[in-house]
Amino acid sequence: MWKTWKRQLFGACLVAAVVVPLGACTALGELGGGLVGEAGPLPEGLRTVDPAWIDGLSTAEHAVSADGTTITSTYPVVPGAVGFTVEVRTTMAERETEFVTGGGGGELKQHAEFLVASGGVLGARVVSQADGRTEASTHWYDVASGEALPWTALLNGEKAIEQLAARVALALNKEHGVAADAMPEGLPAPQDELPASPENADPVVVDPEEAWRIAEEREGAPLADLGFDAAGDLVVAFSPGEVAEEEVQVTVADSEPLLSRFGRTARQAVVDGEESLSLPSDDVPGYTIDCDRVPCVALTFDDGPGADTGLLLEHLDAYSAKATFYVLGQLTEHDPDTVRAAAEAGHEIANHSWKHDNLATKSGEAVREDIDSTWKAIEEAAGVERTTVRPPYGSFNETTQANIDYPLILWDVDTLDWQHRNTEKTVEAAVSGTQPGSIVLFHDIHRPTVDAIPEVLSKLYAKGYHFVTVTELFGDRTLEPGQAYTRRD
Repeated sequence: MWKTWKRQLFGACLVAAVVVPLGACTALGELGGGLVGEAGPLPEGLRTVDPAWIDGLSTAEHAVSADGTTITSTYPVVPGAVGFTVEVRTTMAERETEFVTGGGGGELKQHAEFLVASGGVLGARVVSQADGRTEASTHWYDVASGEALPWTALLNGEKAIEQLAARVALALNKEHGVAADAMPEGLPAPQDELPASPENADPVVVDPEEAWRIAEEREGAPLADLGFDAAGDLVVAFSPGEVAEEEVQVTVADSEPLLSRFGRTARQAVVDGEESLSLPSDDVPGYTIDCDRVPCVALTFDDGPGADTGLLLEHLDAYSAKATFYVLGQLTEHDPDTVRAAAEAGHEIANHSWKHDNLATKSGEAVREDIDSTWKAIEEAAGVERTTVRPPYGSFNETTQANIDYPLILWDVDTLDWQHRNTEKTVEAAVSGTQPGSIVLFHDIHRPTVDAIPEVLSKLYAKGYHFVTVTELFGDRTLEPGQAYTRRD
């Protein structure tokens, strides 16, 4: 089902280069309440920290319980470190997609443990648990550059990776009796004479694109669960059944020569253990998932709020699905409570004009007044920021564009639900038309549409889709005011 499994469910015991019974240490799920690990269970183990010193640090949860599958993914949201938050959450999203499309059913639990949060470095270990097995990998962030980095960025190029792999293989063979033909895939056969050490090589400045290229080429590598112990030595862990009946952890002593410049910075931050982190801003990330890496779809609902919008919110909640509501100012003023409830549930509230007039027939001044009045009604109801506008009927002209200071969001999948008012046709149009990056048009003022949503969610979910708002769909892309967009690409 999954490419690599790194840890036994609630049985991770971190001990350097020895095998320890599973019951002899603290379970991973008990470290920091499942999101943030306290100090490692043993001093010589992989160092984890509780970064309470990060201003504004919060946690978010993605939870789905439907179609015989339960998924709970808890991840950190770090103000001023969008790339870090997105990397951790997207890694979990990738594993969610693999889990669901691999057959579904059962339970998947995911959380993150901080490895370091100081010295200009953030590090986290993403732990995914299902079917009694666990996959773990480490993820890094350079505050100075704002770059999220894979485990390969810790190492001084491919030669250093090969050297680390050789040293780990030799340790597994000599200390744990792992035969050459039983080595985890990706490790070389153990050799008494190791490859030439890169001790005299200058530490390289990490090229993020190159680090990611190497990581992709080595996807599923047994070195991906890579961190440091309190002394600054590299640590690689292997799950029960991978090299032995019980978990094995290998600590690579005197490993600094294997490290890149970033790796040495991360190592020093771990060794120093300072409880401080300076981030460039205190802005909370506006999106948490990279829709280039996982299939995303933005479900959008026009013309509300309606009588059944509350029921729609319940349907969306079952899949932890986030949608975008293009509301009318007139109806928002009449029913602010429903709009507020949608916003409080994490959905995006955006502008669909005051009362559904064709904006292409209005003067520039009239367009500005219409859109501004609608924004004011939305702000009074839900207190949300202004994001995007959807012109009624998808109709606009140059005057419209010149007088709307927000991106115009159209769609690439039109369910025509307003026309046929048929639940089955709405389901078919939404499911058959959706592709990664799609924006799907519905109208929550029609009960047959609301009744279609559970099946739409179920079928798209089974295909591995993640349900995001329009803002999340476009993520780090800049949308220009007055320009029209129909899908992510």
